[in-house]
Amino acid sequence: MEKNVMLVTGAGQISMAIARRIGFGKKIILGDKKIENAQTIAKIMNDAGYDVVPFAMDLSSRESILATIAEGQKHGEIRYLVNGAGVSPSQAPIE
Repeated sequence: MEKNVMLVTGAGQISMAIARRIGFGKKIILGDKKIENAQTIAKIMNDAGYDVVPFAMDLSSRESILATIAEGQKHGEIRYLVNGAGVSPSQAPIE
């Protein structure tokens, strides 16, 4: 059964709080540059009854963003985006 999908960037406390508030019953793809961070938050949320897949993604990489979108599309229609990650101009060009 397909679910509505929520993409979440940045596996921090703010992203987790938002995902917990609006993500129940949805498939949550949780991306972070450090997969260990995504795995930690995914475990906490999965243990609480959410459906979360940790995913390595780099917000400064177009290819990585597209891979995250493709992962979400495997599970259903992407209906939500929570952008809890940030990129400074020193990390990547705006393009």
